[in-house]
Amino acid sequence: MEAQPDPAQVSQAVDALARSILAQRIQTHKDKPERLRKLEFFKQQFDALLLAQHNIDGKTGPKMSLDVARLDSELQQGLTTLERDGGQYVLLPLSPGAGLPQGPAGDAKSTFGSSKKKKKSKLSCSFCNTQGHTRAHCEKRKLAPKP
Repeated sequence: MEAQPDPAQVSQAVDALARSILAQRIQTHKDKPERLRKLEFFKQQFDALLLAQHNIDGKTGPKMSLDVARLDSELQQGLTTLERDGGQYVLLPLSPGAGLPQGPAGDAKSTFGSSKKKKKSKLSCSFCNTQGHTRAHCEKRKLAPKP
């Protein structure tokens, strides 16, 4: 007869593995250069402005998005400015439709009024009091040292 593994040991091993994976993900995020994090944040904000302007104007053409790859290379070479009406302006590279802002369901379609909208969880975590997950899935709890 085969000996059954101790459930407590298996649970501890799985817990240790999960902590290791989570710590690795957090470290990967921390290792990302600050320049790239700021560039991603700028892109999200700028794309939201473009989308709002597109909706206000009632345009039917393709929605434009900031081209991050071209912007990154231009930032490294130095931005080109344009003088107009006594002011200095910077031109930003745009591309049609690429990298549109993400909606709550994680896809670009939900931002534009798709009929398949997913509800955002209204559950609240009893460990960190953050809305959107439960204690069982709380990353802060998983990383906290055990007493």
